[in-house]
Amino acid sequence: MILNRDNIAHYLEERQAEIGFFDTDAKLQVEEIGDGNLNFVYRVSDASKPEFSLVLKQAPPYIKILGPDYPLTSERLSYEARALKVYNRLISEAVPTLYFFDPDAAVIAMEYLSEYRLLRDDLILGKINPNIPKQIGRFMGVVHSQTYQRNIDETSENHYRNQFANTDMQAITGDYVFTFPFIDHQTNFYTDGLEDSVEILKADTEFLQQAEMLKHIFLRVKRGLTHGDLHTGSVMVDDNSAKVIDSEFAFYGSVGFDIGLFWANYLLSYFSHAENSKIQSGIISAVIAVWENYIEAFRMDTSLKSRTLHVIFHEAVGFTGMEMLRRIIGAAHVSDIERIDDLERKLRIERAILQFGKTIVKRRNSIANVHEMVTLLYT
Repeated sequence: MILNRDNIAHYLEERQAEIGFFDTDAKLQVEEIGDGNLNFVYRVSDASKPEFSLVLKQAPPYIKILGPDYPLTSERLSYEARALKVYNRLISEAVPTLYFFDPDAAVIAMEYLSEYRLLRDDLILGKINPNIPKQIGRFMGVVHSQTYQRNIDETSENHYRNQFANTDMQAITGDYVFTFPFIDHQTNFYTDGLEDSVEILKADTEFLQQAEMLKHIFLRVKRGLTHGDLHTGSVMVDDNSAKVIDSEFAFYGSVGFDIGLFWANYLLSYFSHAENSKIQSGIISAVIAVWENYIEAFRMDTSLKSRTLHVIFHEAVGFTGMEMLRRIIGAAHVSDIERIDDLERKLRIERAILQFGKTIVKRRNSIANVHEMVTLLYT
């Protein structure tokens, strides 16, 4: 059953006993609010009390934007539901509340975040809230440390390694971040005039070796519960708080991937605000704050050694570069850059991103700390 505006009220009526969110006689209003590529997302509200709303998210057995001819497992929403349960237990203030999960229909019912907006949209407008990177850094630090492999009991109900063996979605990410952008692949596209820079990148054997090594780490390393898609479009914010959403890519793996994606998307915004030093300075402070709050939360578990953070940091630096590169020449671009109308300005920015991304991938093991990483923005 694929949910739509016509059948959602009936779906909720049949599951009143499990969900029980609306009054039995409530007249429901339905609007589609998701614009993602994979899933259907609806806001359902009581017509007499529109502020009384929830979100229904459904994963069809195919890629939503492409249709049934492009199958994709609906099991992805099972991983999102599991991740939300873990997040709500470990750090509930950082995620929406999970109300209900229907594995048969691949549907999640969860909290509607009224008055929240995407972090990416705020960054595009140049709104840099210093509280947000602190909260997301803490979110990652708590989740990663509390699910770290040394804390796992094989007989425990919280054996995350088995719960989050999300190999199908992980393989998709592996290809689209680490491989496809750097070969001739049908899904790649980039701005006219960028061809020379792309060819130089594809011919850089040192870079390609590091990219392959990072893909191996991404697919093979098992350290903790990893969101798997934690960019600025997966975080919703109001003036005081941040909520992490869209965890269908959650897997048990290299936790530095979360940090790298989040850093990368802040840094893409940094480059998009070229010529505005005040905004760029705020973004640099945000990148630093993510790491500082991450390590503070991570070190609360005294069983985890400094060496662990050292390894996570160097992997995160490499993942940052890979994410930035694929957002310029791969299949999935970001509105921070795509909204730039001036072609020459866009090309200058994209060339700078390619150079920075390639540099930190190649130098990831020699970059000592986050301050040294952001210093490379000026070289």
